[in-house]
Amino acid sequence: MTAAAAAAATAAAAAAGRGAAPNLAQVEALIAVIDHGSFTAAADVLQISQPSLSRRIHTLEDALDIRLFLRVGRRMELTESGRDVVAAGRRAVAEMGSIDAMAAAARSLSTGSLRVAGLPSLVASVLPDLVGRFHREHPGVRVEVFTVEDAEELFEAVRVGRADAAAGVIDRVPADLAVTPLPAQDFAAVLPAHAATMAGGSAAIAEEPLSAADLVDRTLVTLPRGTSIRQLTESVYRSLDVEPARIITSTQRDSLVPLSVASDGVTVVPEVLARTAPAFGGRLVPLGSPVQRSLGIIHRPGGRRNPALGGLLELVDPGELVEPVDHR
Repeated sequence: MTAAAAAAATAAAAAAGRGAAPNLAQVEALIAVIDHGSFTAAADVLQISQPSLSRRIHTLEDALDIRLFLRVGRRMELTESGRDVVAAGRRAVAEMGSIDAMAAAARSLSTGSLRVAGLPSLVASVLPDLVGRFHREHPGVRVEVFTVEDAEELFEAVRVGRADAAAGVIDRVPADLAVTPLPAQDFAAVLPAHAATMAGGSAAIAEEPLSAADLVDRTLVTLPRGTSIRQLTESVYRSLDVEPARIITSTQRDSLVPLSVASDGVTVVPEVLARTAPAFGGRLVPLGSPVQRSLGIIHRPGGRRNPALGGLLELVDPGELVEPVDHR
């Protein structure tokens, strides 16, 4: 046998002679003996038998490969190493107590954190009510809301843990992610208030639904291709058998309504955004056939999820859910 092999064999034998790694019960047993003055008193406090307490101490010595006590007459006294272990053990027990307290607080939602991602239009229109209700019920939980640009970035944020949950369109959510549905989101069109075909209705909302005549020779203001708003807008044009005369694209969802009015154009947006039209000189125009997008809170399935996520999902009222319309 070579010298290196002999050294390796010696090390392996030494490791085999040691017990398993020390655990918290063993450390607490050691501290109890010191704090209560004897093995008998410590066993009473821990509500275990004295032989069980002794086994915990001996197992701890084996795991650490050191002597913790020396017999001095009829008394057992800590060795110098034993004193070091007790000091470190007290710190470990205190830290574990802090961890337990933090976990209990997180479970009760008196503290903790919740990170929620969303597409920009949903952060502006859907999340305020849900996140606002969550905050009112659990003000001790730190909440962070941030936007992502598209569905793929949304899914990835949830997968890698950058977000605990995400508000998104749920028509094509990957199978490895879970979904809690939200009420479907209704869409409406916005036209300038002076448009001739909008007779009737209030100053803010037209009575007659959007027609092909409203769209002919009018500029469409919308988001770039690939976005859900653009896809639903194109479905509205197809249903009326009209092609946009011109298209202005904007990456800023909040600009669609004011830009469409200012350009004497038209836009199709979530109804909650369309209702802002009067502030810009426009008017909400209902769609002839309901157009909705299916929304939900996307999150990782099962497992030891963030308790705050459970609290958020509990606020989703199944009674409010609307059967989604499939626009694929």
